[in-house]
Amino acid sequence: MSVDEHFWWYLSRASGMVAWIALAATCLWGILLITRMLKPADRPAWLLDLHRWLGAVTVVTVLVHVFVLLGDGWLKPTVADLLVPMQIEWKTIPSAFGIVALYILVVVEVTSLLIKKLPRKVWNMIHLTSYIVFVLSTVHGIMAGSDAANIVFVCTLVAVASILAFSFMARVLQARAKRITRTPLPTR
Repeated sequence: MSVDEHFWWYLSRASGMVAWIALAATCLWGILLITRMLKPADRPAWLLDLHRWLGAVTVVTVLVHVFVLLGDGWLKPTVADLLVPMQIEWKTIPSAFGIVALYILVVVEVTSLLIKKLPRKVWNMIHLTSYIVFVLSTVHGIMAGSDAANIVFVCTLVAVASILAFSFMARVLQARAKRITRTPLPTR
C-alpha cells in the first residue's frame, strides 16, 4: 500500500483547519470565561479547564500543521522555511503571517503556564495578543490556503469569525462599562 503523494499536504491543510477552529474556540471560551455571558449557567472552573485544554489542542494541531509539511514531496520545505518568516519561496507573505502567529501563540501558551510567576497586567497584555494570533492565522488561511474558493470553507470562516467578533465586541463593551461604573463621580 502506497501513500498518496499529496498525503502530507492534505494532512497539513486538515490540521491547519482544525487548529484554526480550536484557536477560535479557545478565544471564545476565554471571552465566555471573562465576561460570564453564560451566567448563571456557566461554571468558571469548567470553562477555565476547557479553555486551557483547547489552548493545548490548538498548539498541538498547529505544530502538526507546520511539521507534517516536512514530508511533502512537492513543496520540500526545510525547517528554516517553516520557522523563519519570509524564508520560504512559496506564498512568502501569507506563510510569514502563519509563522508570526505561531510564535505569538507559543508566547501566549508559555505565559499561561507561568501565570502565577508573572504580574497580572503583564500576563493579561500578553494573553490579549491571542486575538492577533486569530487575525494572523485567518489571513494566513485565506491567502496561503488552497481552500479559499471552497464555499464550505468560506461559510465556516465567515460564521466562526462573526461569532468571535461579536463575542469580542461584547467583551470590549463589558470592560468599558465596568470602567465607567468604577470611575468616581467628580465632587463639587
